[in-house]
Amino acid sequence: MMKTAFFIFLLVLCFISSISLNAQEKLVFQSLEEVFTYADSHNNTLQNAVQQNMLAKYQTIAAKLGKWNLQGRTSFTMTANTKLNTSFIPAELFGGPEGTYRPVNFGQKYESNVIFSPQIDLINPYAAALIKTAKTNEQLTRVNNLLDKKAVYESISASYHNILSYQGQILVTRKSLDNADTLCIILQNKHKEGIARKQDVNIALANRLTVQDKLQQLEVQLQQQYNMLKILADIDSVTPVTIIAKEVTIPKVDLTITASGDLLQRQAELQTKYQEATLRADKRWFYPTLNLFSSFGLQQNTNNQFFDNSRWFGTSYIGLRLSIPLLPEVSKIAAAKYDRINLQVARNNWQHNILQDRINNNQLTLDEQKAERSYRIALQIEALRKDSYYKNLDIYREGILSATDLIDSFDDWLNSSLNTVAQLANAKYARSKITISNTIR
Repeated sequence: MMKTAFFIFLLVLCFISSISLNAQEKLVFQSLEEVFTYADSHNNTLQNAVQQNMLAKYQTIAAKLGKWNLQGRTSFTMTANTKLNTSFIPAELFGGPEGTYRPVNFGQKYESNVIFSPQIDLINPYAAALIKTAKTNEQLTRVNNLLDKKAVYESISASYHNILSYQGQILVTRKSLDNADTLCIILQNKHKEGIARKQDVNIALANRLTVQDKLQQLEVQLQQQYNMLKILADIDSVTPVTIIAKEVTIPKVDLTITASGDLLQRQAELQTKYQEATLRADKRWFYPTLNLFSSFGLQQNTNNQFFDNSRWFGTSYIGLRLSIPLLPEVSKIAAAKYDRINLQVARNNWQHNILQDRINNNQLTLDEQKAERSYRIALQIEALRKDSYYKNLDIYREGILSATDLIDSFDDWLNSSLNTVAQLANAKYARSKITISNTIR
C-alpha cells in the first residue's frame, strides 16, 4: 500500500514539474522591440554576424603583426658520431719514418647544439599595405552584417504585424459571428411567425457558416504566422508564443517622420575603399623588402658523454637581407589588372547605391504616409458600414428591407471591419520599417 502511494506521489510530482517546465518555456512578447531583443541572442544569422565581426577583427590584428613578419626558430640537436672521419698525416710528425703516413681520427664523438634564429622585416611595403585592406574589410563586414540584421528585423516586423492583424481580425470575426447568430434567430422567429421565407432563413444560416469558416481560416493563418516568427527568431517549435500588443491605434500622420537609411551606400563606399587598398597592396608586392636576420647558439663537443662538464662555446651572427623581385610572378601582374577593374566596378556601384538609398528612403516615407491615410479612411468606412447595418436591421424589422439586402449590409460591415484591422497593422509595419532603417547604422 505504501509503495502504491509513493508511486502515485511520484507521478503527481512529475506531472506538476512538467506543467511548471512548460510554463517556464512559454514566451510572451508585448512589443516588437522585445522580439528584436530575443532574436539578437537567438537568431542564427545575427549570432553568426557576431562571429564574423570577431573574425574580421582578428584578421586586422594578424595583418598588423604581419607587417613585421617576426619569426624565431629554436633548434636543439644531439649528435653521437659512431665512427669519426679518418685522415692520413705524415708519420714523421709523430717521430715515425719519413715518407710514411699514419691514420688519425679527428672530431668529437658527442656534439650538442642549441640555436635560436630570430628575424624581422624592417621594411615590407606589401605587408604594411595589407593592414589597410584588413581594416577596411573589418568595417565592410560590419556593414554587411548590419544589412543582414536589417533584413531579419524587417521580416520579423512583417510577421509580428501579420500576427497583430490576424488577432484583430479574429476578434472582429468572433463578434460578427455573434451578430450572425442574432440574425439567424431573428429570421427563424419571423419564419415561425410566417413573415419570413424559408429561403431567408437559409441565407442567414449560410452567412453564419461563411463567417464561421472565415474565423477558422484566420485562426490557422495566425498559427502559420506564429510558426514563421519562430523560424525568424529561432524559437523552438514546441515553445508556446503569445504576442500581446499594448498599442491598439497609431497617431495621426506625421509628415516629419522620414527615412534616412544609408547602409547601401556605406557598403558600396567601403567596398570601393577595400578595392583601393587591395590594388595598393598588390602593386607594392614589387617593392624591395629589408629583413634583419640573426642566429645565437651554444655548442658543446666531448668524447665522454652528453652534457658532461665540458665547456659550452657560444656562436652568433647578425645581418641584413635586401630582397628585390626581379622577375615578378604573372599572377601578381594579373591580380593588379583585376584590381583596377574591380575598383571601377565598385565606384560605379557606389554612385548607384547613393541613388538607391535616396529612392528607398523616399519610398519608405511615402508607404508610411499612404498606409496611415488608408487606415484613417478605413475607420470612416467602417463607421459608415456599421451605421448602415443597424439602420437596415431596423428597417428589416419593419418589413421594408429584404433579408438579402440585410445580409449584404452585414457582410459589408464585416469586410470593412476586417480591412480596418489589416490597414492598422499595415500602417504600423510601414512605420516600423522606417524606424528599423533609421536606427540600424
